Amino acid sequence: MSRLLVLVACLLCLVASGAPVPPPGPSAGGCVLRIATGADVSGGVRERALNAVWNGVPGRPLACFVAISSVADEQRSAMISAAQARAGHYDVFNLDIQWIPEFADAGYLRPIDTGAHGETNDFLSQVWSAGTWDGVRYAVPFNTDAGLLYRRSDVRRPTSWQDMTILVRARQFGSSGAGLGLAGQFASYEGLTVNALEAIWAGGGEVVDAAGRVVIADRAGVAAVDGLIKAVTTGVISGAALDGKEAETLNTFREGRALFLRHWPSAHEVLSGERGSGGIGFEASPLPWQSVLGGQYLAVSRHSPRRALAQHLVAALTGREAAVLLYQCGGFAPARVSALYEETKAGCDGRTPTTASVSRSPSPSPSPPGTGPEATPEPEAEGVPPDTLLRALTRARPRPPSPYYSQFSRVFRTEVHELLSCWALGRKGCQDARTFTAALAPKLRKALAGG
Repeated sequence: MSRLLVLVACLLCLVASGAPVPPPGPSAGGCVLRIATGADVSGGVRERALNAVWNGVPGRPLACFVAISSVADEQRSAMISAAQARAGHYDVFNLDIQWIPEFADAGYLRPIDTGAHGETNDFLSQVWSAGTWDGVRYAVPFNTDAGLLYRRSDVRRPTSWQDMTILVRARQFGSSGAGLGLAGQFASYEGLTVNALEAIWAGGGEVVDAAGRVVIADRAGVAAVDGLIKAVTTGVISGAALDGKEAETLNTFREGRALFLRHWPSAHEVLSGERGSGGIGFEASPLPWQSVLGGQYLAVSRHSPRRALAQHLVAALTGREAAVLLYQCGGFAPARVSALYEETKAGCDGRTPTTASVSRSPSPSPSPPGTGPEATPEPEAEGVPPDTLLRALTRARPRPPSPYYSQFSRVFRTEVHELLSCWALGRKGCQDARTFTAALAPKLRKALAGG
């Protein structure tokens, strides 16, 4: 095996294991400032934003995104390993919202110089405050996110979880061979934590209250978990849904095999781009219950040797111009409200479609020349309408903020998935809601304490 093949094989092993791959030196394309990030799902729009607001300004050192992995847990592990190495491999971290307390508490981040940011009063309050920990601002929102409920256009908008259940039963979805009632992200990964939290909130319960106390075993929490179990036993959430992640659930809905879809705003771009070409008719609205607040935040690495430049880079990428481009060209929910209502259309020519990883059905073979209908323009992919997106964001709330959130999420989703799978498969001895929550509560308390 040649030395080149050996080197490539070693790099692939490092990526697969989640270990940080040292970024290229300054000679590789002249990159000076490095932003550690997950795999680019924007279709290149984030890169366009970087070039527009930073690299396109004469005299500034070249900045680049360094993609680590498309798997969230691997992204986090690789960034933590790089921070612990204290080698200054990265100047900026692009962090998922729930990781901010962990990185800040461990001393991996430098406080944000808010003086470099100009106006910040057009950020939604909960979006802006999520970038702080222990009273100090460590991160600035790059883009935000909130769950939406997509439904087939021949179905009315439900007003609650119970109302959605009625609509599913009326159509007999979730029964044998009829498809899924609700296509949500119920596989055992972070998506299940998000979906289960939302379902419990929809049922009037809490898992962790505002003071950070685990309260899932309280009366309201037990009732909400019981409602989640009933959603499985009645087929609203069928056994087939318990393996669903973002890509699979989107495909299930767009192929007409689900009545409802819980997904992020990015799904709107895919679905709207298929209208008029055999795609499913759909409507999107805010969840009738509270959504988990999502999004990515930019933070300056404590060990960056270019701290002042990194602060200004974060300010540029979280400004209004970048937010408008990310929203209008990439379908990202902008953290700045003003970007939602920007009348000037960003230059999106040559963009790559978003959510490119989602497979699309093959197009029909073209008709022979002169025998088929006249060509019609491709339907244009559209982002979520501003008012719809703003209503969803306004009601969204963060996951329990904690330096030990990753442990909490791992315990929570593992236990919930086992519970729902037991009921979906009709096994004997499945725990009821009271028994389940009583056993889960101390495990979550231990996880939130770092145990």
